[in-house]
Amino acid sequence: MQAFTTGWALHELPRRHVPRTDTETLQTAADLAGRLLERGAVATCERDPGGPRLDAGDIAIGVAHRDQADLVRAALGRTGSPGARGVAVDTANRLQGREFEVVIVVHPLSGRPDATAFHLEAGRLCVLASRHRQACIVVAREGIAHLLDSHPLTDPVHLSVRAKFPDGWEANQIMLDKLSQHRVAA
Repeated sequence: MQAFTTGWALHELPRRHVPRTDTETLQTAADLAGRLLERGAVATCERDPGGPRLDAGDIAIGVAHRDQADLVRAALGRTGSPGARGVAVDTANRLQGREFEVVIVVHPLSGRPDATAFHLEAGRLCVLASRHRQACIVVAREGIAHLLDSHPLTDPVHLSVRAKFPDGWEANQIMLDKLSQHRVAA
């Protein structure tokens, strides 16, 4: 698996505009967690070089919205993996400060026809992409790069004024560039 070789994977689903409660994307995230448990994935690190088998408590699925989290929790029950219901599922805000061996992220811009300030927020993306110790698997629909390229900047631009916070558009571009090296087509 790409994520366990490099620590990163972008699991891309076919491009489509979908509601944020896209059942295919959310079920894919749940299925990936179930597969990790069923295959007996092992986490080796400085804490345990022998590598214990991952259990549900070692895995989290991060999303942008609470309704997505509810749907992922339901989807975990359909994976066929008995331990899958124990996987932590929550929003970026609620995962902040926590750490897991593997984190599966449903990209906030996946399948969206627009890039809102909420979905572009750099802090949200940073939290989702930094909760893992071993591997981060991002589940997304193709087309995010196109969305970012066509997203018009509506915020006023002030010349010679330093930005007070990271730019979400730029953070998403950098993240996608990194993930493009670790793409796995569904």
